[in-house]
Amino acid sequence: MSIFVIKIIACMSMVLDHVKYAIPETTCFATKYLGRIAFPLFAFLAAEGYCHTSNLKKYYQRLILFALISQIPFMLFRSLVGNWLMLSIMFTLLLGLIAITIFDKLGKKYNVSIPLVILVIYLGKLLCVDYSYYGVTAVFVLYVCRNRKILRILIFALLNLIYYYPRLTVYYSVSNVISYVCATLPVFLLLVYNGKLGRKTKYIYYIFYPAHMLILYIIHVF
Repeated sequence: MSIFVIKIIACMSMVLDHVKYAIPETTCFATKYLGRIAFPLFAFLAAEGYCHTSNLKKYYQRLILFALISQIPFMLFRSLVGNWLMLSIMFTLLLGLIAITIFDKLGKKYNVSIPLVILVIYLGKLLCVDYSYYGVTAVFVLYVCRNRKILRILIFALLNLIYYYPRLTVYYSVSNVISYVCATLPVFLLLVYNGKLGRKTKYIYYIFYPAHMLILYIIHVF
């Protein structure tokens, strides 16, 4: 499975996750649960992007640019569910990239790099980015464990358990258990990743993210 295939799966899952907010009549098993697959795949793509980019500066510039472009469509879309004072997932991925860069550039200076990474993760919560601290941590974990597939599964499953724990205990239900399973499923899907780029689509999913939210918002309004 190539990067191109992962992008397609991530985008399709994201649409499934979002369409139910714009068109409530579409709420079903697929839109309620399979949408949980999207973010872990986007987090993985961000981490892989760091590993394979030939120009880190341009990678940062691209993320910042599309984070700014996406913010208004994101806020419009989030207004459908009430809480719109947040930063989009592009900012989440950007903070994850910053955490990876700090860890990578400082090498084995763990006494410096780890506290700084924790600070960046906390910044994700402080700035109210989409998926909060969990999102930033997911990008970082998927990078650090990229060559250790079993460890990646275990740590990612634990991260998801921490994130979903309040809902699994305080609001325990079969629905929340299914959400946890679907959110953890992508890390198993990545076992068949072949390390290849596949068809080149550098900008498609950057454009797709704000475009689909804007389209769904317009559909909801009209």
